[in-house]
Amino acid sequence: MNVQSVDQATIEEINNRLVKAYNPHEIYLLGPYQENKLQENKPNLSILVVVDGVDIEHYDLMTKGHEALTDVKLPKSILVYTPEEFAEYSQDSSTLSYLIKKYGKRIYAHA
Repeated sequence: MNVQSVDQATIEEINNRLVKAYNPHEIYLLGPYQENKLQENKPNLSILVVVDGVDIEHYDLMTKGHEALTDVKLPKSILVYTPEEFAEYSQDSSTLSYLIKKYGKRIYAHA
């Protein structure tokens, strides 16, 4: 599975649910084919959501996203960062944030 193999209706559904759940700045998707060769056997869609700084633990924020996408039948992982965190982490080539920023598909940007 890759982002291109996820149909547009599913991408729009993911986008709409996450926008409703988070009111984010940006949302990115990354398929495992883009991450690295070690991930090929893990058909997982990586989702990164950029939100305003909040006083909620990252785990609780990720849980909120999984709850919003419960019946979207795709294996997925969700990262949630502030704009500052994403800017910092996406500069480090050893992070998933870097791969998402470089190779991912931005499906939402707040106007």
